[in-house]
Parts: sequence; C-alpha cells; structure tokens
Amino acid sequence: MKRIAITTGDPAGIGPEITAKALRFYPLNAEVCWVVYGKLPTLAGGNKIRKISNVEEAAEASHIYWIEIDDEDVKSAKPSQKSGKIAWQILERCVQDIKANQIDAVVTAPISKEQIRKNEPEFIGHTEFFARKFHSEVIMSFWCPDFNVSLLSTHISLREVTKIFQANNIERKLRLIYNETEKYASGSRYAMLAVNPHAGEAGAFGEEEAILQLVLKKLQKQGIRIDGPFPADAFFARKAQNYDMIISAYHDQGLIPFKQIADNRGVNVTLGLPFVRTSVDHGTAFDIAGKGRASAESMEQSMYWAESKLVDVQEINNYSVFAQYYDEFMEHVPYEKWIKLILRIFIKQKQSNPKSCLELACGTANVAIRLVRRGVRIDACDISPQMLKVAAAKSPKPYLFQHDMLQKLPAKKYDLVLLLFDSINYLHNGKQMKQLLENVYETLLPGGIFVFDISTLKNTIENFENYFDLKDSENEFIVHISEFLPENREQKTTLNFFVKKHGFYKRYKEVHRQKIFTVNEIREFIGKTKFDLIGIYEAERQKNYLNANLKKLDKKFFRLFFVLEKGIDE
Repeated sequence: MKRIAITTGDPAGIGPEITAKALRFYPLNAEVCWVVYGKLPTLAGGNKIRKISNVEEAAEASHIYWIEIDDEDVKSAKPSQKSGKIAWQILERCVQDIKANQIDAVVTAPISKEQIRKNEPEFIGHTEFFARKFHSEVIMSFWCPDFNVSLLSTHISLREVTKIFQANNIERKLRLIYNETEKYASGSRYAMLAVNPHAGEAGAFGEEEAILQLVLKKLQKQGIRIDGPFPADAFFARKAQNYDMIISAYHDQGLIPFKQIADNRGVNVTLGLPFVRTSVDHGTAFDIAGKGRASAESMEQSMYWAESKLVDVQEINNYSVFAQYYDEFMEHVPYEKWIKLILRIFIKQKQSNPKSCLELACGTANVAIRLVRRGVRIDACDISPQMLKVAAAKSPKPYLFQHDMLQKLPAKKYDLVLLLFDSINYLHNGKQMKQLLENVYETLLPGGIFVFDISTLKNTIENFENYFDLKDSENEFIVHISEFLPENREQKTTLNFFVKKHGFYKRYKEVHRQKIFTVNEIREFIGKTKFDLIGIYEAERQKNYLNANLKKLDKKFFRLFFVLEKGIDE
C-alpha cells in the first residue's frame, strides 16, 4: 500500500477548497491511501473522509484520511502571519512523516511565501524547502499534455541567472534533468533554450550560448542528446511540438508559454528528490478564496501524476471534456417518459414506490434528480469525476459518489437499481456482463428490481451509421462522427472539441465504442444468473414484449428496457 500526502497550503487561500473538490469524486485506487495535512472543507457526497491523528492510521484505500492542522481564527481570503505559520506547520508535519518512511509521494497546494517568511525569514519556496530538508540538488519542472519544461534556475533574480553559467554547474544540472526525466518518460526528446536574444548572435552579446554548446557536445558524446541552444522567441511557435522536455535558462522564459498553453492542466514536478513531489502550477488566489470559484483541475492533474508514478492508474478519457456539453447534447432525451415507465413497472410489481434506489453510470444525474423531485431516496454513481462535478452543481441532487460499475458495489442495499441510456452497451463481452449482473444482484434487497436499457441495431443503423454533425459557437467547434462497424457489431462515436482559450484553439478528442447486443444475447446473459427476467419494454407503448418474437424486437424499436427481479427468498 502506497501513501500519498496532500498538503493544503495557506488556509486563507484556495488550497483547502481545491483539495476538497479534487478528492470529492477522485477514483480511489486499491493500492493507494490519500492523507491530507491541513484544512479540509466538507462537501456533500463523494469519497468518505476519516479524521486521524497519526499517519499510521491510514491503512485502507476506501477512505480519504485527514490530519487536521488549522486555526479557527484564520479566515478565507485574509492571509496573515498566522496563516503563514499554519502553512509552515503543515509542511513540517508532512516532512516528519516522509522521513519516517510513512509517505511515498507529496502533492502540495499553494502557499504564500510572504506570509511564511514573517515567521521563517529564510523560506524561499516549496522546491527549496524540500531540497534543504532532504539534502538534494533539485530541478523545478512543469508537465502538461502538450509539452514539459525544466528550469536551470528557480527563484532567483534575473541579474543572478548568468552567474550560474559555469560549465561544470550547467553540465551537472542538465545531467540531472536528463536522468530524472528518463525515470518518468523514457526516450524523451530534449531541447535547450538560449539565454540571450537570437541565441547571442554568435557571441555578439553574451557568452552563455558558447558555454551551452560546449556542454551539450560533451553530453552528446556520453549518449545524452540535448538539442540547442535555440532562440527562445521563435522556439515555441515553430519547434516546441518536436520535443518532450524543453529546458529553460530561467523562470519566466519557460513558464510564460507553459502557463498560457497548459491552462490549469499543468503540474509542477520537483526532480531530484528521493520521493515524488508534485504541485499545482498556480498560486493562493486570495482574491477568490472562500467563494467556491477555484478550479481544482491542476490539483487533480497533480494528484494523478503523482499516483501514476507509484502504481498503475486507469485514465478516464471519455466523458471528460464531453461532460461540459453532455446536457446540451441530450436535450432531446425523454427522461420523464422513462421515469414514468420505470415507476409504473415497480409499483405494479411491489404495490409501492421504491424506498431506496441506486443509479449506475448516472452521468450528470438527469434521471436521479427527477426521481429526487418525486420523493425517491436515491444514490447515484458514475466512473467519470467530470460528469459527477456537473451533477453536483445541480439541485436537488441525489447522494453522488464515484464508482466503476464493474467493481464491487458498496455494502448498502437497494430495492431498485437503474442503468440507463444504453450504458450497458459500453460493456463489450460476456465476462463484463456477468460481472455487472453479479454486482447488481449482490446490492439488491430480496425481491429487488434491476432496470437497464439497450440501444438496438435499428437505432444504430437508422440514426448513427455514417452520421456527421458540426456544432459551432463563438469560442468552440464540436465535430460529432458516428459509424457502424459490422465486423464487431460496434458503434464508434468520435467527438472532437475545438475550444478557444487565450486566442488559441485547443483540440480535445474522445472516442466512444458501444457493443450492439441483440435481444437474444441479452436474454442469454441473464439466463446464466440468478435473476428472473420479468419484462422487456419500449418507452412509447409501455407494453411488455417478453413473450414476443425477440428477433423482431431488434428491428422494430430504437431502445428497449429490460426488467430483472431478484428472488424474494434470496
């Protein structure tokens, strides 16, 4: 079991808020315990928080653990000497546990150097703090999906930059960057930026490029290839896409383009420490602290980056960017008609409304929210944290939590479980179907009902074969392409999002693959379980087709609802 610490930074800043938001629906890995040091606001739903006194108590991956270090006198958006003192105490406590071999990685939220220096005048920043505590030479680096940047110098004035340009010093730093980067991204391509305008114009102004050239040639003879030095002004427009790690001579040279392009997806990584350390790529944002407006995206990326370097992590690509547009895409869906059908079936079978309901793959909770309005007590889960964030912003909302429907469900029991909007079509084989049905069976009360729907072959052929749609607005274009792959009986949907930010369009791509099952196949899957199939319905007619010609149903309807019952004596 690995433990990853999160330090929440200055309690008057946005650190506590972004930590709580990031952890709320974060997918928990069975091999990782998350331990929060500092202040942690409470949010409804999501992962369960357990307060502890000592890190040794963090022993199970099913909870987020919290060591509280705070002072009620410190208020959001009001930084002070006291808030700086707390931020320092948080770091000291975390370091204590790292040195005791209780922590394997650290993710840090932003601190105020100004406020900490009121108590600790020698404090420069997180990077230098950890370097001193662990007697390490370190490099500050920044990573995002587009490119990565390492800095030869960190928090020093511009006039001090040229003083570090001694051949032995530069060689040592470049070797460290190369060796550390290869640990995380083997086979990377490296580029070195020049210090002076136009790379010094062959020595017309500045000697730093000549030093760099000598060092780079020496390293290349030793098998370490770093191209350059390149003039920085034109590099990012013309050559950046050809390299994985770009080495910047000083702080702002690399971070201005990085922060513009990364846009909340950047991760600050300290190279050279004996443990993984990541951080958000932004500051305390005291101006918006306590207002609920802070984005947790960089914190989430920092958590994912740290975790992925310790254990295998499943990346959830689908329903990430799409989550922002999902409700707009689904405006045509007759949710009320579906709910009316489901409740009518349940009441007919049980002579009462459901007392406890669970919706799997709930998306943005459009069905669950409507059931809440009807007085149904319902929990709802989804594999996508992004979809759950959209759902959490709505009202009224069910109890929301992150969960993969193929994983064992929580111990809580329900009398109705729902899996709607062809979510079951995302399963691609009998093994997955068997696992899902077993999971649902275990979570149902005796006599409980499971309702799921499928998208049929008729729906795919008539509505999505060779389908193309373009949605555009002032700042975005969305290209939707669907096709039917008959050899696999699979519907492939490709979504390309072109989103304008800071004057540039950024492309995001999601590919969704759905298996188009026949009614007979579904019936065979059910027949191998303890469930009883008690109905096959179509929402418009609300008629039970259980005893109809099943082959004709595939060609007659776009969507079919299957109703399964768990035995009363189970």
